[in-house]
This record gives sequence, structure tokens and C-alpha cells, in this order.
Amino acid sequence: MNFKNTLELKQSQKLILTAQLKQSLAILNMSKLEVEEEIKKEAENNPMLEAEKNDEGIDWEKYIKNMELKSIKQDKNDIPYNSENNIDFENMIKNVNNLYEHLKEELKYFKLTSEEKKICNYIIDSLDEDGYFRLNDKNILRTLKISINEFEKCLNIVQQLDPPGIGARNLSECLILQLRKIDKLDTTIENIVINDLELIAKNKLKEISKKNKISIDKCKDVICLIKSLDPKPGLLYSNDKSIYIQPDVIIKKIEGSYCVYANEKDNYNLRINDFYKNIIKDSSDKDAEEFVKNKLNSAANLIKNIENRKSTILNIAQAIMEEQIEFIEKGEKYIKPLKMKDIAEKLNIHESTISRGVNGKYMLTPFGLYEFKYFFNTALETNIFCEAASSTSIKSEIKDIINNENKRKPLSDEAISKILKEQGVNIARRTVSKYREELGIASSSRRKEF
Repeated sequence: MNFKNTLELKQSQKLILTAQLKQSLAILNMSKLEVEEEIKKEAENNPMLEAEKNDEGIDWEKYIKNMELKSIKQDKNDIPYNSENNIDFENMIKNVNNLYEHLKEELKYFKLTSEEKKICNYIIDSLDEDGYFRLNDKNILRTLKISINEFEKCLNIVQQLDPPGIGARNLSECLILQLRKIDKLDTTIENIVINDLELIAKNKLKEISKKNKISIDKCKDVICLIKSLDPKPGLLYSNDKSIYIQPDVIIKKIEGSYCVYANEKDNYNLRINDFYKNIIKDSSDKDAEEFVKNKLNSAANLIKNIENRKSTILNIAQAIMEEQIEFIEKGEKYIKPLKMKDIAEKLNIHESTISRGVNGKYMLTPFGLYEFKYFFNTALETNIFCEAASSTSIKSEIKDIINNENKRKPLSDEAISKILKEQGVNIARRTVSKYREELGIASSSRRKEF
């Protein structure tokens, strides 16, 4: 073999992503909430950037004046005031106990020894968010160095607390605790709860009645009673904060035409801090000048990228609205098949830009709030004017058919498929089944009511 060192010239093309371009792509991909977090982060680290939220706060001057006068004329812009119940800052915050605090508060009404109180508190702290006690009994006995009788006594105390069903070790026990609380527990119902929950889920009415030697009518009553119980009692005291989605764009009819505009509510107003900007002109310190320039570039790039994001999202929304104008005017059933590639070609930009531009973005339409991705769907063949129907409109049709069915005799997927074919939509039974599951709708056997 002949090994030689040689020099060769090769011409090739490479895409080099600058820091600014990377940030631009990242910001376009972000949701409204994520952009806010990015702005907060940059504002904390960059003295050149001033970020002020565009929201309407409390008019404190008016509030203080009202407090001094002890009277107020209430209107939609004022804070509610009552001369018999003066407002203070504590009353402006909703105080919500979580499950564990609630149960420990209830425990105070029981006459317990210090040891019993300690065990009960340990059990309460061991409950999961659904209110179940899922730890191994033997581990508890070993950890607390107590007997099985002491443990069972304290668990029984916890299981007497509200909401009913708390402290159960499984679903059957949870339901039995609730039935016992409302004095509806007998031997037959207890056996059904312990042994036949799977059959109840499948609505196997005849099998349950035969197995437990009860009439069909009695079986119906028992199943209705069991289904009325709460399988996750702990969630009643869930303290999770709800995150409210805000639309990125709004579609509104103005003077007979539909218009798309950006939702500016709660957006940040961004600007460059003039004080630091003037340092560049006056400073003789090169290091300070270099620092300020870097921060100035960083702030300017962020502002530019956020403006680009806004412009791109508006253009995408405008293109979607034009393609889905029937949906905007008439509703879900009129949504058309649409691909991201179609919008990319219409706007003369890359499909990946469309993908980033619709990710986590929402549009407020005359028919409600929809994610941008909702408008992109596949097509199904129809016999109506040789057109194609979107998968989304088909799902809407399936939902309507199921909502209007006889609940005592729910329609099978095959029956729904036949109804749609009569309406001109060629759809297989397995496709109906797939769409039904995506809609979170149970099968016909589980939808059956008595």
C-alpha cells in the first residue's frame, strides 16, 4: 500500500447557525408562556433591556382613597367594598388548604393519644394525591415500631375523615368506605365491589346478576349506585394551579370581513435602557464599553427575534384563515384537509418554519379557541361532489352521531361507519374505531346506560 501526504481542495456547502439565528428559531418554536419566561430571564441578566408588562393593575390611588372615605360607589372598574366588611390585603388572597392540611385539621376533633396522633399524621402524609394509602403495611410497622393492631386502629381513624374513601388501600376499599358512610352497604353490594368491578366496567349486566343471584333491575340499581361514587376522593382537595391558555392571534369580523390580529394583552413592552446606552459614548473604559456593547446586541437581538416571531405567526394565521374560511364562517364540520406543506408553499417559506410557527400557538376564532395544529389534518375520500373531507370534520360528525344515539342501544363502530357512508363519506369500521378512541369516547358496550 502506498501512503502519501497530499493536499486537496474541495468545495462544499454548509449551513452555519449563528447565535442570533439559533435564538430566532428557538423563539419561533416557543409558546406565548415560554416567550414570557425567556423575556424575564433576559431582563434579569441584561441591564440594557427594560421589560414592562402590558396589563391593567389595581388603581392604588383610588383604592387608598376609598379606604379613607369608608364608602364607595361600586362599578366594574372598582374593587368590591362593603362598609360592614372592610377590605384588607389578606382578604384579597384565596386561602385553599391542600388535602393533607385538611385531614390534619379534622384529626384535631378526635380524642387521640400522642402516639396515635403521630401514627395518624404519618399515614396522612403517606397518602397519594388521589387519597390512597399505597405503602406496604409491614414497612410502616417496622419504621414506626408499632403493632398491627395499633396501625389498623389509626388507619381506621384516618378512613373516617372527609372526604369519604380517604385512606383506602385499593379501589374496592375506597368504594366500600363511601358506601358505608352513606349507609348503603350490604353483603351483595360488597361482593360485587370486591369481585366484579371489571364486569361493571364492561357493562356485563346479565353476568353480574347471574353470579350474585339478583334480578336485572336490582343489578341495574347497584351498578348505578357504584358508578355514582368517587374513585379518586383526594382530588377534591387538589391544589394544582390552572394555567390559562392565551391566544397568540384573534380572528374577528370587522365590517363584514374577517381580520387576523395579534393578541397584545399581557405582552411585554421591550426597550433599550438609554442610561447604559450613553455609556458607550462617554466611557473611556474599554472593558465597560465592550460589556455594554455585548449586552446591547443581546437585547436588540431578542427584541428583533420576538418581532420576527410575531410577524411569522400572523402570516401563518392569515394563510390558515384564508384556507379554512368555511370553518371560520360555519364551524368545525366545514374544516378542510390541509397540510403544513400547503401553507409553506403559499408563504414561500420552509415547512420547518411552519412547524415551529404553529407549535404551541393558539387562535381565537368565532367558534372558540383552537391550537394552530388543529387546522392541519388528513383527507378522507367522499362521494359528495368528488371532494375530500378532513379527518377533523369526520371526528366531529362521529361525535355528533354518538351524542344523538339511543343510550340504551348505543351504536357500534360498524353502524357508525354505515351512517357515514350513507352521508357520502367512505370510512372503514377500524378508522371509526381509531377516531372514536382519539376523541376519548368509550366503545358501545361501555356507553350503554340502563
